[in-house]
Amino acid sequence: MITTRSIRHVLPFVCILFIATVSNIFAEEVHESTILSHHIEIELLLKEHKLKAIDHLLAPYGHAEKVSFFINRSFHVLSVGASNRKLDFKTASAGNGQRLEITIPPDLRQSKGLSLDIAYEGTLFEEPGSPEKEDLGETTGTIGEEGVYLSPACAWYPDIPGSLAVFKVTITTPAGYEAVTQGALVNKKSEHNKTCTTWEEKNVSEGCHLVAGRYKVTTINHDGIDIFAYFFPEEQGLVETYINATKRYLDMYQKLLGSYPYRKFAIVENFFQTGYGMPSFTLLGSTVVKLPFIVDTSLGHEILHNWWGNSVFVDESQGNWCEGLTAYMADYYYKELKDAASADDYRKNICRKYTNYVTGQNDFPLKRFLGRKDQATQAIGYGKTAMVFHTLRQMVGDELFYQSLRKFYKDKIWQRASWQDIQRVFEDTGTIDLSWFFEQWINRTGAPFIELGKTEVIQSGNGWLTRIEVIQTLSGKGEPYRLSVPIHMELDGGKFYTVTEIKESLSAVVLQTTSQPLHISIDPHCTVFRRLHREEIPSTIDFVLGDTDKIIVYPTGGEGASQAAYKKFAELLAEKSGVVKADAEVTEAEMTQKSLFILGGLAENKLAKLFINNLPENFTLEEGAFTAGDATYRDKSNALVITARNPRNRDKGIALFLCPNSDMIRNIGFKIPHYGKYSYLVFAGEKNIDKGTFPVTDSPLQRHLKK
Repeated sequence: MITTRSIRHVLPFVCILFIATVSNIFAEEVHESTILSHHIEIELLLKEHKLKAIDHLLAPYGHAEKVSFFINRSFHVLSVGASNRKLDFKTASAGNGQRLEITIPPDLRQSKGLSLDIAYEGTLFEEPGSPEKEDLGETTGTIGEEGVYLSPACAWYPDIPGSLAVFKVTITTPAGYEAVTQGALVNKKSEHNKTCTTWEEKNVSEGCHLVAGRYKVTTINHDGIDIFAYFFPEEQGLVETYINATKRYLDMYQKLLGSYPYRKFAIVENFFQTGYGMPSFTLLGSTVVKLPFIVDTSLGHEILHNWWGNSVFVDESQGNWCEGLTAYMADYYYKELKDAASADDYRKNICRKYTNYVTGQNDFPLKRFLGRKDQATQAIGYGKTAMVFHTLRQMVGDELFYQSLRKFYKDKIWQRASWQDIQRVFEDTGTIDLSWFFEQWINRTGAPFIELGKTEVIQSGNGWLTRIEVIQTLSGKGEPYRLSVPIHMELDGGKFYTVTEIKESLSAVVLQTTSQPLHISIDPHCTVFRRLHREEIPSTIDFVLGDTDKIIVYPTGGEGASQAAYKKFAELLAEKSGVVKADAEVTEAEMTQKSLFILGGLAENKLAKLFINNLPENFTLEEGAFTAGDATYRDKSNALVITARNPRNRDKGIALFLCPNSDMIRNIGFKIPHYGKYSYLVFAGEKNIDKGTFPVTDSPLQRHLKK
């Protein structure tokens, strides 16, 4: 739809804050050390929400008198040992956890490596995040009979931030439970009503994740890679589909990038709703895994993260490149494989979302992107980054693009890599200077805004000359962008296409054709990452929600239960931006100056009448019913979301959410932001049964030429 650093795809912002806090604490250490390896023996006591563990870890401390680790603040450290003797230690509160400080005897300070045995126990039972939040499943650790999820962010083992370590984990669970973590399966045995499972990954990772549940396990081997499916018994009908899809993705990405870096890949069903990608496995929520599109989209995205992010790590001092690259080589790539129109639409949606959500106040350069926390950071870190890679690919060509990525993967596997490393490998492979490209797209904020200026067509000899102006309008400081702009022309005798490079605020382009030009279009398919013109953006949910100066309007009419539910939803929407007002409180001036998100139908919200004369063809709105397309809906289980341009101000938008059933308002409402690219939605119960985007009619980048 998602770690410490090694959970990829969707990164809850709470985890980013946690990591930043811990890193700042340990920056004060007098020594610079990292852990080399962990061998964790852990028993999970599910009824008590408890774990008992001992971590046999190796760290290269040399002459340090004291060493420190970070561990969960609720845990009790039982003992610390080295070389068959007990060591002195103390614990103290540190940020969201506790610091474990160990005194090293003088005779152990000379060794090249320091082996420590740290025994500890504690409880973890953090409820999964509310589904109304931007990111589902924000818990960092929980142990219970329903299931177990332990991420590095909950500090379930002693750690030093920044470590790249090898992990071996032996997990003891009650009989009937299966446990999985990263790496290969070493051993599994069951006795005395307990199951003991050992996993080992011999290559380094940024952290370790552990999951357990009442799974039925299916295993196959595909060309030397063990594929596991950990699904609950009631979802066994999905196993074959997921395993076959996994085989396809592994084959595809090994061909594009090189050998899969792990010995196994596991698809693991989760008891709360997640879409997480960890080294050598993915964790998909029980509702998520049943969504029909997940196999064709998110599954491949998570598998690809085993190349980008989980084996080639991100050097975040220069920004997170891997989310956008993974989105480009998964989400976008699948659209491209489908057809050109789907790929065009994906790029247009990237530019729409950036235009709708990113302003001069919340923009930042890609070198500062760490993880998604809202729609604006997603538009920059995922969308803009994906378009940067698309631009690079268009510039160097497919062969050099994938050749460079294969070399990048080969050279940087099991290491941290930065934008500079990406620049270096593309420059070396293509023997070209790309310093301008990375300075323009990685180090500066913003996006270009281009306009079609004067056009002139004259007959010249046996052909025609067309002179056009391409104008760049810059917001703030900075040089004009260097862009390769596609130009499409319809001719009296066919079509003409070219790509021209522009570098100035105003660039004059002269094109010669053999027949008379009739129509010209500049970048109609959004090949260039840019801010869009108002006319290029359809009325969509994002167009309204992306306006920070919007009003969410709850009704004062209708049933009391509906009024209360709408008002609560209005307050939820306004958590990100905007203000909440009752329909009677909105002034005439505000109806002209603001975008409006109107909650309730004609009989409930006084402002709903704004839609009566602004509905597209085949849409009607009346008390107790609405029409969308060819269908009319009168049932109280049907809900509608529809958008339009504000009739009083075309630079603003309006959206209407109509839900006759007060019990459904909350559950449907929190889904709405996830359908941001659509102009309308129809629900039956809580299931979306129809959706669409209204077409854009005219663009300032298109022009009919006089004949």
